Amino acid sequence: MTDMMVVAETEQQLGSVLASRIQNLRHERTLSLDALAKLTALSKGTVVALEKGKANPSIGVLCRLAAAFSLSVSDLLSNPAHDASGSPIERTTSKVLWTSPKGSQAQLQVSTSGRTMFELWSWTIMPGDEYRADGHSADTRELISVAEGSLRIRVGAETLVLNAGEGARLVTDQEHSYAAAGDRPARFTMAVLERGGPANETAPVGN
Repeated sequence: MTDMMVVAETEQQLGSVLASRIQNLRHERTLSLDALAKLTALSKGTVVALEKGKANPSIGVLCRLAAAFSLSVSDLLSNPAHDASGSPIERTTSKVLWTSPKGSQAQLQVSTSGRTMFELWSWTIMPGDEYRADGHSADTRELISVAEGSLRIRVGAETLVLNAGEGARLVTDQEHSYAAAGDRPARFTMAVLERGGPANETAPVGN
């Protein structure tokens, strides 16, 4: 089985889980399709497609949905039957939530449960790819640590290039992006703290 087939299978599984979760959560909260569309700032057609498992949502769309239901992205993509039972240690499973044809990917390693999202991500951005995001909820913070290559970060009108071994603190409640700076892949770790509220769609750019 090729890597691309594995990615496609993973996306299909995530889409199926997400479709069921959205439908169940919407019914539990007695939300109409129109009401959920308004809460997430998505079109009704997009919400319908997500519930039918016919859409491949971006990370930003997942954040919007999670915020609308007062959940973390991890909770949104998890089976509630597998929730923690009060133990001080809980095993979690990482999820690849974005890939590009060039081999870039974003993997959610672990996150806290509940509305306040504290997440740990592993990213690889290949040369020629850029990942762009609209602003998250007010005062959302990110910590970046670059392990390999060089990473170009843009937040609003400011740009910074980080090399391997360097890090940065970001406030990402405005438009921002990540791209490889140079001809080598940029590999980095990201920690995100978002205290609920609407999140905006994220869109990857690259051939």
